[in-house]
Amino acid sequence: MSVQISFVTYYFMSTGGRVPKEDLKAHAKSIIDAADKYSIVNLKLEAEAVYVKETVITMDNAIDNLLYADAKNLALLKEAVMDFLAENSEEASEKISFSDVPGHVMKDLMVAFSRKEKTKQGNQDGNNNFTIMRVSELRKKLDEKGLNVDCSRETMIEALKSSDIPGYLCM
Repeated sequence: MSVQISFVTYYFMSTGGRVPKEDLKAHAKSIIDAADKYSIVNLKLEAEAVYVKETVITMDNAIDNLLYADAKNLALLKEAVMDFLAENSEEASEKISFSDVPGHVMKDLMVAFSRKEKTKQGNQDGNNNFTIMRVSELRKKLDEKGLNVDCSRETMIEALKSSDIPGYLCM
């Protein structure tokens, strides 16, 4: 076992599975990286939530945060960036280059636009429209079914739709 794995495991376990909020705020991105690398899912999700809460998405950092979220499978951060882009679409189209954004990310952007429109119209399709549900709602439903919550938005939706299949896991 490497020194890094030992340290991360020791720190996480010695704190009873909890990292002090001050440490999460100050080192959220590093904690996400380490937790992702060593598959400490709860820590990764907790650090991601703090990172999303503490980070102000701007035109200058939107694409960097989006690419980071995509690379680390951070569905909550990706959703926050997509919501920002949907809310500021005109300015974003003028100021941001989307040339480095992978094509598969566009579906998430379309979901953000759809959710924005449905919210504006006061038309939210209840509990069964997984497509426009927020990541936190999808994760809650997955957790209630005992399924993995650390996966992409598409995988979460597929897992919920297929949750009647015995042994189906979110990968």
